[in-house]
Amino acid sequence: MILDAATPARTLIAATAALLLIGNTGWAIGTSDYVIEDAQYEIDNGNFEEAVNVLEQVIEAEGEDAELLNLMGFSLRNLDRDDEAMDFYNQALALDPDHQGALEYQGELYLKMGDQAAAEANLAKLAQLCPDGCEAYGVLQTAIERFKDGGVSSWVPPTRR
Repeated sequence: MILDAATPARTLIAATAALLLIGNTGWAIGTSDYVIEDAQYEIDNGNFEEAVNVLEQVIEAEGEDAELLNLMGFSLRNLDRDDEAMDFYNQALALDPDHQGALEYQGELYLKMGDQAAAEANLAKLAQLCPDGCEAYGVLQTAIERFKDGGVSSWVPPTRR
């Protein structure tokens, strides 16, 4: 190997580039998990607009993921952007027809839109998925019961999960 005055600089540049690539690759692996946590934090604190901003970036960067699409739908629903929310729930369920969270949240949106029959269809699907009961089934069942008791005006969708 022939060394010249530029070799240490080239070595430093190559090493720095390698570290940056390794660092970026390590960060990219599991990014969805971190972003889901960030989005969930914003949702839990009622910052739905910020959750939408975070989710838009990761969906654009990493592609579609049922949980990300579901969280986007939830955030949009809480911003009263119901048509957009429904689109995201439909996309989530197209990727994962058994996604319990998307079935629950979409059912709640159906109630908000006054479509009890569609909400009950989601509840029936959840009953098949979790015959021993699950949180999504219980929450949607309660929402439907409240809806029946007083219509949409007496039912307020939950903002925290």
